[in-house]
Amino acid sequence: MITELPASERAAAESEAAAMSDDGVRVLLCDDQAYPDRLRRAPGAPPALFYRGSLKLLDTPAVGICGSRNASPEGLRAARACGADAARTGVTVISGYAKGVDSESHLASLVEGGTTIAVLAEGIGQFRPKRAYRDLPQDNMLVMSQFPPGQRWNVGAAMTRNQVIVGLSHALVVVEAGPTGGTLRAGEMAIQAGRRLLVLGFAGGDPDGNTKLLALGGHRISDRATLTAELRRLHSTGSGGQLVLV
Repeated sequence: MITELPASERAAAESEAAAMSDDGVRVLLCDDQAYPDRLRRAPGAPPALFYRGSLKLLDTPAVGICGSRNASPEGLRAARACGADAARTGVTVISGYAKGVDSESHLASLVEGGTTIAVLAEGIGQFRPKRAYRDLPQDNMLVMSQFPPGQRWNVGAAMTRNQVIVGLSHALVVVEAGPTGGTLRAGEMAIQAGRRLLVLGFAGGDPDGNTKLLALGGHRISDRATLTAELRRLHSTGSGGQLVLV
């Protein structure tokens, strides 16, 4: 409890809390009514999430989009297509705000007038809107972090953050996964959590990680018509994140 801290530490903590509040940062606890059931029931659900933006986005159909920070040109084009098609079908994009696939999908959704949730691999106190986002509608973006506000980015946090992306999503799209790494692990998490896993196919041959995830039960998406149909299905979902086919 903050009241049990020494006076100097308590003052510093209260000052930091006031600064975050002035910056629009709030805290969502796991026993709050607004905490999504689909995340609460997922492996690795954090006890608290710092956030900035509207929690109403948590009540919308949502698709997670994961892929390499160093994606190929084809992967980046595919990420933009996923983000744009999600916006056009009224589905919120959830991704990790990193360069590469994450940013391309976030930005494409916002450009199309859609909504997006950025799940950080660092404390929310480290968050600054990147230049490409500054002229886009900020009200359409919710930023969340499970980490202490001052924590800096690290590889372990990026892996852990993926659990929240999967937990918040009704389905997960893997754009481009390597033979190892965070994107591959996110796809495996989705299968373990009972989320529908959509794995993009590449005309010139699927990336190694995509091939592995398809073998584990992922559904291959070979064209935008199929992707759009899958996204539209997300409008019929149960509170736990399971698809309810009607």
